[in-house]
Amino acid sequence: MGNKLSGLNLGYVTVHEQSLLNNVPEYVGESYCTPAIAYIIDTPEGRILWETGFSERALDEWPTEWLDVVDLSKLTPEMCIESSLRARGLGPEDFRYVIQAHLHSDHAGGLRVFEEAGVEILVHEDEYNFVTSLAGDESFYCRADWEFLDRKKPTLLSGSEIEIAHGVTVMHSPGHTPGQLSMRLDLPSTGSVLLTSDALYTHESCPGKSEPQMGWDTEQWRDSARDLIEVAKKHESLLFPGHDETGIRFYGERRELVEIAFDENQTYA
Repeated sequence: MGNKLSGLNLGYVTVHEQSLLNNVPEYVGESYCTPAIAYIIDTPEGRILWETGFSERALDEWPTEWLDVVDLSKLTPEMCIESSLRARGLGPEDFRYVIQAHLHSDHAGGLRVFEEAGVEILVHEDEYNFVTSLAGDESFYCRADWEFLDRKKPTLLSGSEIEIAHGVTVMHSPGHTPGQLSMRLDLPSTGSVLLTSDALYTHESCPGKSEPQMGWDTEQWRDSARDLIEVAKKHESLLFPGHDETGIRFYGERRELVEIAFDENQTYA
């Protein structure tokens, strides 16, 4: 049995388009209804969850200045990770690994659901060291999302590439945050799949043209984005961005836009 991948749409929030795609004149002043996304990866070595979306408590826990930038009014508890997994007959105990590509609150809000589960939480050491150095909630890191990791110690990843399971490799793609991760999967029929998280926000993200307004280090983001695009070209990958329902299939230099499947009956194998 080979690896399989299925997507989870964890609800929508509204942001200024420029925050995701700066330097694009037609997006000035426009709003973007962006999905929070997670992925389930089934492997012979165990089930993996890639990211956990928003907390259902975010509206109460977030600082006011964050709520001025991100409109959470469309988000409901039924959309968040625990309910979404339950709808597929899964619970926290059904996973071997939870991989947090980074710890911003729109990606790690559901992490606390796994506090009591016998699951191994994986995060890059640069990300963990950065967030634990913060004095409180800042830069969209909400301490309530991950403070339990003081007690349930995560597995800290280091280096540029780490194999998690056969055909499942995470890559350090810093820039958006210090410890931003991406993932490359090898699937028997679909072929290579790249999960970029916020190393690439949308299918329009492009270094030097449409870059994020928000981020930790723009130069490192550009380097990581270029590296991911080169990996996608080399392996003719299906690339799934961090906040988009449209992906990109690479055929060398040629690209084709594809709709990402989030229905529970649709699996990439």
